[in-house]
Amino acid sequence: MPAAEGALSSFEKEFGPIPEDFRWFLASCGGGVVGSEWVDGIEQLAGSHRKHLRERSADEWKADFFLIGWDGAGNPFGINRATGKLVVELEGSDGEVRLLSPSIEAFLLNGIID
Repeated sequence: MPAAEGALSSFEKEFGPIPEDFRWFLASCGGGVVGSEWVDGIEQLAGSHRKHLRERSADEWKADFFLIGWDGAGNPFGINRATGKLVVELEGSDGEVRLLSPSIEAFLLNGIID
């Protein structure tokens, strides 16, 4: 279900701005499965951000990371704010981060086509 503007604004008051392309996705499409990954809708996003901040607050790269969901193994993935790339943090790997997609747009298109 697409996110209402009030829900988006409420999230942004607590966590800061949602990256523009992902904000469009939330407002137009909501969330759900994209390809084989789970992308949070606005209803799940705040809880995911709270959990992620609680568990990972000491990690440096998180400052530029905007979590959008969890992969099939339960690893957090999201947008690197500095580059716009989608990255996934591999659990149990001392914070190893891997490229998931060159952009949220490419990720969404690839997930729709697959």
